[in-house]
Amino acid sequence: MYLLVSCGNPNICGDMVKKYQIIYADPPWRQSKGGLRKCRPNQSKKLDYPTMKLRDIRNIINSCPKENNHTLFIWTIDKFLKDTEELFSDYKLHARIIWDKENGVAPAFTVRYSHEYLLWFYKPPMMKIQESFRGRFTTVLREPSTKHSKKPKIARGMIECLYPLERRIELFAREKTLGWDVWGNEVESDIILALRKEPKCHLKVRKR
Repeated sequence: MYLLVSCGNPNICGDMVKKYQIIYADPPWRQSKGGLRKCRPNQSKKLDYPTMKLRDIRNIINSCPKENNHTLFIWTIDKFLKDTEELFSDYKLHARIIWDKENGVAPAFTVRYSHEYLLWFYKPPMMKIQESFRGRFTTVLREPSTKHSKKPKIARGMIECLYPLERRIELFAREKTLGWDVWGNEVESDIILALRKEPKCHLKVRKR
């Protein structure tokens, strides 16, 4: 088994690598689409992109070169909410921000799942936010969803307002954004990744 490791590994590049203060991640959680619908006969249950195991998601985020006291904003859904919090239990959880998508699917034709979570983790001490934006945002972000897995612009905008001068990177990115470095398999990445053997993983992942 192999995992991705940034060339910022101090054992390889020393202190010359850029270290990030803000990590924004939208991981490809291992799941499938909902029930098939007659109106879309050609639709399969597989997603349009490759998914990853929990430990591999954690390993990629670990591999990103970052300052000791950094902040992690990571997207997750109900199915993986507890797993995500357990996966990053060595961080401090500051907030569970909810994205109200104003639409969504209705499993078994019951209630519509119209939200996702943006978890705000940090490594102490917590970095101070921009003073002029203290208390300006709430834990609910409202913006209609546009396409599968595409996250709201308001979320990235909020992070930019709170941390305008910090070094930021988006992991699992799908597009380049001004003011951000990016890494992902759908963009021209700003950091180089290399392969190394995976160490033994001591994280306890719940079986489903």
